[in-house]
Amino acid sequence: MKHIVACDDEPHILEGLRHLLRAEDRSIQVASSGPEALALIAQQTPDLLIVDIMMPEMSGLDVVAALRADDKTKDLDIIILTAKGQAQDAALAQEVWGATVVAKPFSPHKLRELVSGTLERKVCAKPVST
Repeated sequence: MKHIVACDDEPHILEGLRHLLRAEDRSIQVASSGPEALALIAQQTPDLLIVDIMMPEMSGLDVVAALRADDKTKDLDIIILTAKGQAQDAALAQEVWGATVVAKPFSPHKLRELVSGTLERKVCAKPVST
C-alpha cells in the first residue's frame, strides 16, 4: 500500500485532496501545518508528500528543506502546491530540492495523474502548470 501525506493549512483543500487521491491501494494522512507533517513523516515515511508552499508557522519550503537535510527523507517524492504569485519560491524548490511544482488552481485530473505516475514510478514527473 502506498502512503501519502498531504499538508495544507486550508481544511477544504485537505479534504479535497483526500477525496481526489483516495484509492484502494493508498493510505492518505493529512496535516494542517508544517510541524504536524514532519511529525507524521517521522512516524512513518510516506511514498509521497504533497505540501502547500504558503502556510503560517512553517512554510512548505521549510518543510522540504528539513526533509532534504535528513538522510531518511532526502529522496522523498514531493509535490509542492503553489499560488501563481509564488513562482520564484516554487522555482527554487524545483531546482534546488527536486520537488515537483503544481500551480493553484490545479486541474484535479492532472494532479491525480501526476500522483499516480509518481507512485507507480517512484519519481515525480515534470512540473504541471494549469
